[in-house]
Amino acid sequence: MPRSIAYRLYIAWDGSSYVAETARLIQATGENKLTAPDQIAQGRGIVDRCTLELANQDGRYSPLNTGGALYANIQAGGAYHRPMYLEAAIDGSTYSRIFTGIIKMPQEATPTPTAAAVTRIECRSIDEKLLGRRMSSSAADLRANNAAGVREGAIIAQWLTAAGTGGSIDAGVFSVPWAWLDDESVLEEIWQLASACGGRFYANPDGVLCYEDMTHWLKSPHNTSQETLTRADFAGLEPVYGDADLYSSVTVEASGRDVGAADVLWEPEEQVVIPPDISKTVTARLRQAAYSIDAPFWKAGTAGGNDITSSVTVTVTAYNVQRVEMTITNAHTTEAAYMHPFSISGRALTGGPAQEETRTSAANGGNSAWWTSRGTTRSKAIRGNAYIQTGAHAAALALAQLHRSEAPRLTYRLRGCPGKPSRRCGDRITINDTAIMSSARDAFITGISWRLTQNGFTQDIEAIDAAGLFPYAAAEYFIVGTNKLGAAGTGTARIWY
Repeated sequence: MPRSIAYRLYIAWDGSSYVAETARLIQATGENKLTAPDQIAQGRGIVDRCTLELANQDGRYSPLNTGGALYANIQAGGAYHRPMYLEAAIDGSTYSRIFTGIIKMPQEATPTPTAAAVTRIECRSIDEKLLGRRMSSSAADLRANNAAGVREGAIIAQWLTAAGTGGSIDAGVFSVPWAWLDDESVLEEIWQLASACGGRFYANPDGVLCYEDMTHWLKSPHNTSQETLTRADFAGLEPVYGDADLYSSVTVEASGRDVGAADVLWEPEEQVVIPPDISKTVTARLRQAAYSIDAPFWKAGTAGGNDITSSVTVTVTAYNVQRVEMTITNAHTTEAAYMHPFSISGRALTGGPAQEETRTSAANGGNSAWWTSRGTTRSKAIRGNAYIQTGAHAAALALAQLHRSEAPRLTYRLRGCPGKPSRRCGDRITINDTAIMSSARDAFITGISWRLTQNGFTQDIEAIDAAGLFPYAAAEYFIVGTNKLGAAGTGTARIWY
């Protein structure tokens, strides 16, 4: 019996009031993807995408048509970053989001004798808004975080709060001594921090920003299969053993930092001159990140050398880790103020000695015989991630990456699956194809490509085999408040890396 598929598309053309555009939707396609769990410390994350095709026979979506129903909202690029969401329901079930995001820019195609008027709208998941958002961290927050020994989850939550948003954020695994933003993309830095800690940051189809730490998939509901997919549930199955991330040795570099002695952090490259009766904003870009910053030291004089310091005020508006924002006001009505001397002192963060931690299959892994029988080795080096700052952190990442890389990684691609709106990346599923496997295998979904039309809803699934992703079962790891210390005995368990 054919499935009954219902869907709803809503767009807030004015930025707040959602309007139903369902009747005009011809088709929608998109991708939801996660950074694979075996890609530790690789850096960049993924912004999901969605493409809408809408019927435009009456010019509703035409930004150059003054008579169009949406002209006031979409003229001159007005559709940019307007919120949208798409949801679906199967056989009368509850609607579930397929995609939540923001519009990039509509692309209109003029009608021809063989083609109807159609507008194509590219959308991105809501983390796109953070990609171009640049921020700086205060020196006070840097010191407080360092003193508290906060983990990466708290840092990510702090940055999101400063950006005016929030999400579902795991507490994290690693203490990161020094983490700050210096006029940098919030999203790109969160990706770097998440990657350095073996986690992942993404926006889910419900429009929630998520940070999942290194242990996330060991916990409920990821330790239970959410569904079983058999030959009746896909048009094609392609299991692949890959060698792209196959290594017998993994080296991770840690770059620590130390607090230096008091010194001059900034002096202007050119003399700062403030015209009479004028206020001027000055940004002092510090030579190095600063642990502490003293108040500016300055005097002011006229071009002829007369002291007019009493007519000048310097107000610091922000002590950021690598820049100080100041407003300088010259109250003198006739003379320009020449700032000399003018400097900022404090204690800088200096680069400590770099160290490397290496883990090998022969000494630390479980697949040494496999490599020995092939008479070869392959090495991987992870360097340049500024958030890996201690030897213990580097050692944990090196061993975790080795465990996930020393044997060929099994992945799956399932094509033509009947679409399931509630299906999510990160779901644990069971795959059972009796034509090619002797027994069913569990896997984690890492990518979903989907297509929704009036005629159907299908998904292609990418998944990574669950066996060997973690060297031990979830129940074998130490849980604070549950397990006991000790090498053996009732209630003891293994420490996570």
